Amino acid sequence: MIFVAIKKQWYEIVTPKEFGEKVIGDTMSTDPKNLIGRKITVSMLDLSKDFSKFYMKLQFRIESVNGQKAYTRLVGHDCTRERIYRIVQRHVKRVDVIQDVVTKDNIKARVKTVFVLIKKVNTSKKNATRKKARETIDAAAKETTFLDLINMIISGELQQKIRKDSSKISTIGNIEIRRSYILPEKKKGEVVEKAEPIPAE
Repeated sequence: MIFVAIKKQWYEIVTPKEFGEKVIGDTMSTDPKNLIGRKITVSMLDLSKDFSKFYMKLQFRIESVNGQKAYTRLVGHDCTRERIYRIVQRHVKRVDVIQDVVTKDNIKARVKTVFVLIKKVNTSKKNATRKKARETIDAAAKETTFLDLINMIISGELQQKIRKDSSKISTIGNIEIRRSYILPEKKKGEVVEKAEPIPAE
């Protein structure tokens, strides 16, 4: 029996045009088709050299391969645990908002937000701030593409809008949209990931 060695080749992973088509890594594969769907996470610090966003990471997924380059699409973002830990300190009231939204370009995504209330409030007022934040995020998603929604998160524009709207109910302290990602399309007979339960008080 004769065994034929299959040679692996290196491919450069490239960001979308909106992020300058920068090389953010490389990977090996015997067949470029096997690269489709692979994900890579990149720090905003490495991507933009913006030290103020050192805690933020973007996630890209390989969508196509041309030659030795694997081209990606932005599929979400995440914040480091250290960032969330610093936001949610003792003697503050934590509020979590976990919701599914549909953007203007018809992309279904999950958005996870956390903020703290500076003043002591009752449960009804806390729930009211959560509801208002949810409404603000949902409205922003309907008016923007998924890419623009992520850009609003990166710039802090969406967080400030949530703060402004929710502060009409109670004073908002630290706030962060800790994670967002595109939900997988449901296939026949497949169970799509369920939303996380809201953390207990």
